[in-house]
Amino acid sequence: MRVLTKIILIVFVFEVVLFLIASSIPQNNPSLVSAFNSTENQVLNQSYFGKVLMIFGNNVRVAFLDFIPAVGMIILAVSIYSTGAVLSAFSSSLNVPGILSALGLMTLPHSWLELPSYAVAASSGLYIVIRPREWVRGLLTLIIVPIELFLAALVESSEFYVSNPYILWLYSIPAFVFLYFLYEFLQKRADKYIKVKTPVTQQQNVIQIQQPTYADYITRYNQSWNTASYYETQGNFAEAMRYYWEAIFYLITAVGNKLGMPTLTKEDQDNVIKSVAYKVGNPQLYDIYNEAFKIRIENRLSDFQIFKEYLSQLARYLNSI
Repeated sequence: MRVLTKIILIVFVFEVVLFLIASSIPQNNPSLVSAFNSTENQVLNQSYFGKVLMIFGNNVRVAFLDFIPAVGMIILAVSIYSTGAVLSAFSSSLNVPGILSALGLMTLPHSWLELPSYAVAASSGLYIVIRPREWVRGLLTLIIVPIELFLAALVESSEFYVSNPYILWLYSIPAFVFLYFLYEFLQKRADKYIKVKTPVTQQQNVIQIQQPTYADYITRYNQSWNTASYYETQGNFAEAMRYYWEAIFYLITAVGNKLGMPTLTKEDQDNVIKSVAYKVGNPQLYDIYNEAFKIRIENRLSDFQIFKEYLSQLARYLNSI
């Protein structure tokens, strides 16, 4: 799971909990009730599209304030708490517990479109503070916020015109699916931008500061492969397996360097194999790599010949890059 996704989920949970807490605190404040009634009357006096624009305009203004790096989280907390307090005051005027009103509101489809958008906005701003080098991810993710709030405004406005607002879940569920794929698309765009723009200079600095280079890894690959062959001829399959795997590791690292891909973790090495499999047009290459990895981890010496065959295939394709 991406770091930004984790932040969004945490902020969303915080947002919902804070809203429920604020709404559960009894409020006896006529001015809040008056302000709520005034706003509601303004919305009711609008046409359908007038309602949409009014609701959308107010919500998107709040969301963009939530996005402000460093202070956005504070603005979000104040805004959500104020909303819960107003709901509590209005509910108290009707002799209804505020927490019940809040829970009822949370069952309406527009709430699950509107509330996450604030979490996305605040998290995007917070992400820029935490990872300033990846600021582009925060900005790209923000694109989803006005779209999500416009869809929420369409649903919320429609709730004034239908006898059963829960029927609007039929519209909201496809909206959720659309927003999910939009979010994934934006994250992939951010991944490409960050991989091309940000790490390039970092990788260049690493190469300048520390070796080995592509040629060095190829040399190590050949040395380890020859050592493995020697142990194989001596019947020492345990050592042969160890050096064959070491050789393929060096070869993957060399190809990763050549392609400009990191190879620090197992996941990085998996990505190199996947990239090579795509380039050579052999999607089974990744499966072969994983099978060889399992044999090595489980130290299945009885499958040594299969293991060597797998690595020989891997080496052949990796050397072709």
